[in-house]
Parts: sequence; structure tokens; C-alpha cells
Amino acid sequence: MRWYDVFARFYDRSLEALYRAARQETVAALAPERGGLVLDLACGTGQNLDLLVAAVGPEGRVVGVDLSEGMLRQARRRVARAGWANVTLVRSDVHAFDADTLERASGRRTADAVLCTLGFTAFPDPEAAFRRSFALLRPGGRYAIMDVHADRRTPQTRMVEWIAQADLSREVWRPLATAVEDFEHRDLPGDPAKLGGRLYVAAGTKPAG
Repeated sequence: MRWYDVFARFYDRSLEALYRAARQETVAALAPERGGLVLDLACGTGQNLDLLVAAVGPEGRVVGVDLSEGMLRQARRRVARAGWANVTLVRSDVHAFDADTLERASGRRTADAVLCTLGFTAFPDPEAAFRRSFALLRPGGRYAIMDVHADRRTPQTRMVEWIAQADLSREVWRPLATAVEDFEHRDLPGDPAKLGGRLYVAAGTKPAG
């Protein structure tokens, strides 16, 4: 995480504009409920937070999770500037984040929606991270992933992988596809030559029973 602590210093300047439209489409696919609880995995500097807070409203809550203290420091500043009283940020490894930790952060042991943007391709064990977080989603809740996939590694792919400490060849949407109802997977606008691969959103609903 030491690299991400450094990366946090210029993360927003480098990437906020680049992924803004994709984040909007991903939150739309997630469809958070007014008054609901959203778990934002690998929340980074908090670039999803304004969209999520607007969706759940003041009666809802957002819990952001990240392992990088540098990223969370920037996210806390974002929360303080906006004055959001319904956002809780937690420093934790997503592979270890459990119902007890969620309850301490939100008063609940399950979330109504789970979001992960640009995270799974960088997780050490993405399938384990998915299983852990999917278990925290209530039946009938929504799960959405936004990430980049490269069918072949170009020089830009390698550059993005080095910067993000990620593996863009991972098909990280596949565990979600087998776990949810109404699975959708679609490409998002974005130049693969800049992003290192194809930007996409994958989403679905956890079965009720």
C-alpha cells in the first residue's frame, strides 16, 4: 500500500475527469435505494462518494473501505469539505472486511448495495474478495463493478498495470455473473489506448432466496 499512499497525492488530478462519466453510469447500474446503505470497496480518494450520497439521501449511509491510509486521507478531506455526516470511511483489507466491521461502521450487518470501481484487478485475491463482500450484501441487493479489461497487453496496458499495481487480463466480473440474477455486462465510453483496455460495468441483483 506504500505506493498507493504516494499515488494518492496526484490520483484525483490524474484520474477524476478520466473516469467521471463511467462512475456515473456505474452508480446508475447499481441503482442505490433512497435511505439505503452502500458499501464502496476500494473507495480510494472518494471519487464515488458524491454520486452515492446523492442517491441514498441524508437518511441513507455510505461506508467506504480502503487499505491505503494515503487514499483515505484524501477521502476524509473530501468528506469534510462536503460536510457529509452520513459517510464513514474504514481502513481495512477488503479480504478481511466482515459483518462485524460493517456493523461497527454503520449499525448494520448487511448492505443494500455494494460497489467496486477499479479495485478487483488490483486485489491480491479477487475471487476471495468478491465472496467476502457478496456475503455482506442483503438478498435482493445490488452489486456493481467498474473496471478495465485487456484482451492483449499493449504498452499502455503495461503502463496502467504498473501504475495501478493491477492485472488487467483478469476477468473479474465472472464470479458476479454466476452469483446474481439479471446479470448485465456492457462496455462504457473510454479510449482503450488511454485506459489500457476496455472499460466496462458489470452488475446484478443477489437472489432473494
